[in-house]
Amino acid sequence: MSALPFKLGLVAGNVGPDCITTVRSMPRLAEDLGFHSVWFTDHVIGLKIYRPVYRGEWAEALTAMTWAAATTSTIRIGVGVLVAPVRSAVYAAKVVATIDQLSGGRVDLGIGTGWAYREYEALGRAAIFEQRGPATDEALAVFQRCFEGGVFGFDGEFTSFKEIEFAPRPAQRPHPPYWIGGNSGRALRRAATWADVWHPARLTPRQMTELGEQLDDLAGRKVARSVRLAYTAETKDEVLSSIEDYADVGCEHVIIEIKADSTDQIAREAELMATRFRL
Repeated sequence: MSALPFKLGLVAGNVGPDCITTVRSMPRLAEDLGFHSVWFTDHVIGLKIYRPVYRGEWAEALTAMTWAAATTSTIRIGVGVLVAPVRSAVYAAKVVATIDQLSGGRVDLGIGTGWAYREYEALGRAAIFEQRGPATDEALAVFQRCFEGGVFGFDGEFTSFKEIEFAPRPAQRPHPPYWIGGNSGRALRRAATWADVWHPARLTPRQMTELGEQLDDLAGRKVARSVRLAYTAETKDEVLSSIEDYADVGCEHVIIEIKADSTDQIAREAELMATRFRL
């Protein structure tokens, strides 16, 4: 890869009528093209409220990451972001730890609260929807303890259990990097506590600067910044020309989502991006 002032990641596109084909082929293509990371989006069901941003078909994100681990050797593999409260925290930690081991320590673990009540309802978690912020905070505490491994119990508001053993641990120590999503006050406090990387979406460079400074003050440290940007055919030039602006305000990672209807279209755009940024 060239010496860009940021690391460029690609969303694999585990959504839409071509989602399985895209998941099968895009991780290897992204690696061959020189992208630093490949990303998957976490939704389980289709909803009217997602449209026209997303279609109704979804390949499950953690399963897709496992495929990516098996078909690549060097590229980082991320989920942006895992909707932590809709899954058992211990089970999610087990899946993530397994993928990290299978990939040789290449997982980046995005974490967020989600926002769609119907998805919570469909997954049997409607009762905690209004408390999804605290539930996400507690899930991170469960992940952290699981990733330490060994024998332990946990007594929380949303997760409680007596003595269990958790092994194997993730390959990365002390844990896969936490990419904390969101830009609300609570999300910034969560990032201040947990983030290895702050991972908001759809913020302007000015907003990144202002909220990033708030985050650093809350954390008492400099928190690495990233941004996820999406483009369509109509917005492509505007979005891609803005990337250097994000790098200028300290974004170390830029993750690009190509809004297209087919695997072939995503692949063509990925190839053009690789050429444009001389990956």
